[in-house]
Amino acid sequence: MSVRAIATTLFIGSLALSATASHADGWRLLPGLESGFKFEPTLAISAGVLNAASGKDDTMAVYGLDFNMNCGLLQSPDNRIRTHVQINHVDHAGIKATSFELSPRYTIPLGNGFSFGAGPALAMVKAENGNRDKNLFGYGLVAGANFRKGMYYSGIDLRYLNTNEREQVGFENWALLAKVGINF
Repeated sequence: MSVRAIATTLFIGSLALSATASHADGWRLLPGLESGFKFEPTLAISAGVLNAASGKDDTMAVYGLDFNMNCGLLQSPDNRIRTHVQINHVDHAGIKATSFELSPRYTIPLGNGFSFGAGPALAMVKAENGNRDKNLFGYGLVAGANFRKGMYYSGIDLRYLNTNEREQVGFENWALLAKVGINF
C-alpha cells in the first residue's frame, strides 16, 4: 500500500471520526458564537525542513507563520480542539511553493504547559516547478507537540501533505517545522 493510499485512508477516517464525535454528549457546534468563549490565539514564526516527492534535492528549507486558536466551529467538552492556520514557503533548486494550510487538531495536555495534538490538514498550494506554476488542492495529516507558558509559545510539527497534480505540477511532501511565538 502506498503512502498516498495510507494518508488518504487516515484522512477520511479522521473526518468520519470527527463527524461522529460531534454528536457525543458535551460537544459543541459553533462555540465561537457563545458569549464567554475564549479563542486564546497564538502567533508564531516557523522554520524547518521539507522533503518534496518532486524535488531535485532531498531536503529543502521551509519557513512561515503559524496562527492557532481554540476552534470556534467544533469544540470538545474540555476545549481540546485547536485550529492551526499556517502559511509556509519554500524556494529551492527550481521549486517554489507557498501553501495556505488549515489544520484542526485534537490536543491532549501533558502537564506543565506541554501538549500533543494531531488532526487532518487541508491546503491550497501555489507550486512552481521551473516550467509551470499551478494552484493545487492538498490534504494530509499533522501531529505536533507544543509548550505554552504565559506569553511564550513553542512547538514542533510533523506534517504529510498530498496534493493533486495538474499538468505535471504536484507538491506531495513531508515537513518538520519548529515554531516559536507569543500567546495573546
